[in-house]
Amino acid sequence: MEVLEIIGESQDLTLRQRWANVFAILLSVLLLLVGLNLRNQLATAAVLFESPQAGITAFYPQNWLLDSSSDYVFRVRDMSRSGFKTTFQVSVQPVGSDAEERNVADRLTLNRLQTFTAYQVLSQQAYLLPNDVSAQAVSYSYVSSDVSPFLQGVPTVVQGLDILTISGGQAIIITFRADADTYQHELPRFEEFLRRLQF
Repeated sequence: MEVLEIIGESQDLTLRQRWANVFAILLSVLLLLVGLNLRNQLATAAVLFESPQAGITAFYPQNWLLDSSSDYVFRVRDMSRSGFKTTFQVSVQPVGSDAEERNVADRLTLNRLQTFTAYQVLSQQAYLLPNDVSAQAVSYSYVSSDVSPFLQGVPTVVQGLDILTISGGQAIIITFRADADTYQHELPRFEEFLRRLQF
């Protein structure tokens, strides 16, 4: 009887195969990092808005809808969001020489009590803008429902934040509104908008 011994081929990789594996892993990691960087750049891309009449310069998110046709300097909204559209708005109102931010906040509260459903001031406190300008911050909430009768749905609780300051004989009102469920998620984007706002 004869015994045959079968010996398999060696599974050792050649030097070239090892370097090819290392290169493939490094390339995959590099492409992943580039993809994440591009995604972050697209998510934080901003468009310049300038209003020489009001003396305001701002950068708003790239794919948001700009509107400057009403009683505010401009308003931008995230139209890709379902339900209530996250909104940044800048308004300017003339004020007297002895007016303070608190007076403007009280006047806004009175106006909104008449126009917004279930309007409620959550907090009111002093605020320091990024360019070291003193301001007043008013946090509030209200209930928003669809204007169109064809789009009736469940009313949405909206949370808002007004930053009020007085500059050059006018009150500057910087407004942020979002669905109460996404408010904290959207707040850093508003803080970045506020940081780059110039007036």
